[in-house]
Amino acid sequence: MSNINNLQFVKELLEEPEVRNVENLSQVFYKYDYKKELFQFMTPTVEKLLGYNIDELNKIGFQNIIRNQLVEKKSSYSLNHTRIGLHIEENFITYLVETHTGESKWIEDNSFIICDAFNQKVSRYGILKDVGAYIREEKLRQIISEILEASNSEKNLSDLFKFIHTCIKKLMKADNFYIAYYKKDSALLTFPYFVDEEDTDSSAKKLGKGLTEYVLRTGKSALVDLEMDEELRRRGEIELIGPQSPIWLGVPLKIMDKTIGVLVVQDYLNPNTYGPSEQKILDVISYPISRAIERKMMDEDREDMIRQLKDMNRSKDRLFSLISHDLRAPFNSLLGFTEILTTEFDTLTHRDIKEYINVINDSSRTLFAMTNNLLHYSRLQLNKFDFLPEKIFLDELIHSAIDLLKFKIRKKDVLIKADINKEYRIVGDIEMLRITFENLISNSIKYSKKGSVVKVFAEKITSENGDVSAIQISITDEGVGISDDNQKKILNGEMISTPGTDKEPGSGLGLLLAQKYISLNRGKFEIISTEGEGATVLITFPVIKSDY
Repeated sequence: MSNINNLQFVKELLEEPEVRNVENLSQVFYKYDYKKELFQFMTPTVEKLLGYNIDELNKIGFQNIIRNQLVEKKSSYSLNHTRIGLHIEENFITYLVETHTGESKWIEDNSFIICDAFNQKVSRYGILKDVGAYIREEKLRQIISEILEASNSEKNLSDLFKFIHTCIKKLMKADNFYIAYYKKDSALLTFPYFVDEEDTDSSAKKLGKGLTEYVLRTGKSALVDLEMDEELRRRGEIELIGPQSPIWLGVPLKIMDKTIGVLVVQDYLNPNTYGPSEQKILDVISYPISRAIERKMMDEDREDMIRQLKDMNRSKDRLFSLISHDLRAPFNSLLGFTEILTTEFDTLTHRDIKEYINVINDSSRTLFAMTNNLLHYSRLQLNKFDFLPEKIFLDELIHSAIDLLKFKIRKKDVLIKADINKEYRIVGDIEMLRITFENLISNSIKYSKKGSVVKVFAEKITSENGDVSAIQISITDEGVGISDDNQKKILNGEMISTPGTDKEPGSGLGLLLAQKYISLNRGKFEIISTEGEGATVLITFPVIKSDY
């Protein structure tokens, strides 16, 4: 059919009584007068399409309800056979309009504009129809394809969440958008992506009775307006958490029929922003989003595992290198002096024998301490340890650690001054903390000079409002100190081995073990030191609230 015939067809349709009066057509036929700047005629179906009748639309102005416009096709041709200079412009335009109810709709306008010899527009005949379903389907297909493609790209999980948000914005308003993810191992609801105009709290939390948890629990999408919200609260299904919005839409993110999270959009101003059509869109798109997130999470888990394995491998190599080096000295002493005692016992004086036995004893203690630390470290690495917290008197704990170091203290001729209030208590695993203080005090002795002092002191730490918030223990020596470079390595969890002031060997494992045990017991580890001027180690533990 030619363009002129198309125009004639529309004109004739407008003259048909059944077209002019029918209300159940899927299209709207209209005639617009440019001189009067109003619609002369529209079929009654305009109310179904836009929510306005012809008078209301002329009053408000059609241009004022357009939110977006796509010119898909435009052509012009003359009508010289009817009148000199008369010509027609044919347009295929797609509009995004806001209806009387606030709903957004994509409509197509196929119109014919008659222009006079001076190129002035005279009138327009056209057909309007709802093409939202078609556009949504096309957009959905495109966006699903883009999301799946993004999951195979080099985007990390954070970038993927941002990309998903951008995709949702192409389909509907999404100024308030978040993705919630349930971590089963920690039983926490986390928010890896969170954008909100009113709420700023995106911290992880235990499962409660919010709308997010409702979707997580039921495994079904929920479109919740104020009436539905009140009904759910009346039934005890939910409780109000955070700012309330007049419309809230959440869909479950599922993998193998198992709900792993929730995708949410909400609007704090317009209760008509979301409806069943938006709910259906998110229901459709939630599956590819879940697959994309799952793929990226698996990629990141795999990368984390590879990184951890590499770190463990480096740690193992470093550990074996240190141990093979530092165990050699005490073993050489043991083998050498036991060999002398075995082969030359009859020729040795009582004084010589006593000296050799002391060396063997010292080497045996060093070996025992190293192997004991190695045993505890291996349990930590394999996650095969018992954590048994209890209330511990700090004075008894530290003095028990000092008692185990009596031989070292006597040999180095170091004075240990411990000033610990007998009433101070902390909560922790007593075996872990005994090993911790034994290693830390042993380290101070190792790097102290003969005849020097090692001070162990404990004090209460108060918060700004005057409440006791923690107990801090300091272990201070007058030894060689720790260089800035080695301090950084220690705090980064690296094992460093430097000989003591009497050439005592060590693997650095004791200090690493102490840091890990302090962390497991909710403590904080710090170093204050200047090379050549001694060192202070600070250990801070939270207090038992009932004690203060």
